[in-house]
Amino acid sequence: MAKRKLPNRGYIFEAVWAAAVAARFYKRFGKVQRWQRMKQTYVAKGLAKVGKLPPVNYNDVANVLQQLFSQSGGKISTQTQNDVRFDVNVQDYLNIQVGVPAAVNTLLRGYASKNNFTEIRDFIRSSASLANNHSRLNQQVRTVAFNGYTDTITVTADGLLDQKDVKADVTVTISTQGKDIRPFAVSCKVPGGEQFAQVSGGQWEKFEELFGTIGVNIPLNVRKEWQESMQEYLAEDIFAKKYSTRQAIEETNIPANVKNAAKKVYRGVANSMNSNFPTARFVQYVINGFSNGVDTELVKLIGQTRGGEMYMVGGKTLKIDDTFRQLMMNLDYSAEYKGTDKSAIIVIKAKGVSDPILQFRYKWENKSNKPTADTPGKTYSMYPRHYLEALGGIFDIDPRTQKVSA
Repeated sequence: MAKRKLPNRGYIFEAVWAAAVAARFYKRFGKVQRWQRMKQTYVAKGLAKVGKLPPVNYNDVANVLQQLFSQSGGKISTQTQNDVRFDVNVQDYLNIQVGVPAAVNTLLRGYASKNNFTEIRDFIRSSASLANNHSRLNQQVRTVAFNGYTDTITVTADGLLDQKDVKADVTVTISTQGKDIRPFAVSCKVPGGEQFAQVSGGQWEKFEELFGTIGVNIPLNVRKEWQESMQEYLAEDIFAKKYSTRQAIEETNIPANVKNAAKKVYRGVANSMNSNFPTARFVQYVINGFSNGVDTELVKLIGQTRGGEMYMVGGKTLKIDDTFRQLMMNLDYSAEYKGTDKSAIIVIKAKGVSDPILQFRYKWENKSNKPTADTPGKTYSMYPRHYLEALGGIFDIDPRTQKVSA
């Protein structure tokens, strides 16, 4: 069977998760007649109310996607099924808006044109399972479904917006006559998409920007050695130069020398961390990287390789808030340097957590440049990046973490 060609799994997940969340808010007990029959059954049994809403499934989520990506331009407004109350007949308003890059939009519109989303059924099933089991989401779903008020629920997923203020990919806001309901913000991650903070550039200031911010003092001898090894390249302003091809960059042998210099810095930083780990500033950097200081839910799909291809088989959740901050503050950390031919890595471990929780990773890129009046053709430049990436252990810190199968 031919492998599927998915342009960007992260944005696909954002759209599917938004549809799953919307379906969770929409689905209750169907038509009024069915609800009335349920009412009679509950009254006969001496019960006052229904305690649990029906779960959403593949078809529920696919139906929302179908509406979003057929002719609506990524926006739909509808009414939910009836509130779950014996004494009133009320529906809520549900607004959904999804914005994704052109390639993902084309893919999803193609599925919608055929009313067939089976190629991403693993995304849909995993998202449905997560939506059915997510504690905070279902708390909000129950609130608006049982309160007997006409609420307005807005689900927004716009991957085209800047995330400088809130690191959320999908946000739920609710306007209600009842008690205030806080916005529900979710950051979506897929396997291979562990990065949640980065510093870009190859100058020394970039090392300081990353490691100085978390309170690590880079030893003076490490800085001096880096500057001496890089003096010639910095004088030539190598990071501003433009090359006609990526191969031309590699043929200079500069990338290998610059990466070796970076590896020595990373090794020195790891040693410095183990001498005096800067817990408070490290934790603050991690919290800001995940959420910019705003309470945020992290939802990540779990992948499994089958026949050489990754499929989604469930997911896990993590709440980034003050409770999570305190849990991180109470841990003892250590750093381990791991160098490879292509990168330098510092793995962060926490005592009592079996798997590593985070890593700093130096990655070399020969990035393409936008055409300018002086260089209208395609050009490339040297562009190192420093990534902060979440590893499996980050989900084991907080007992509130949920893990579900599709």
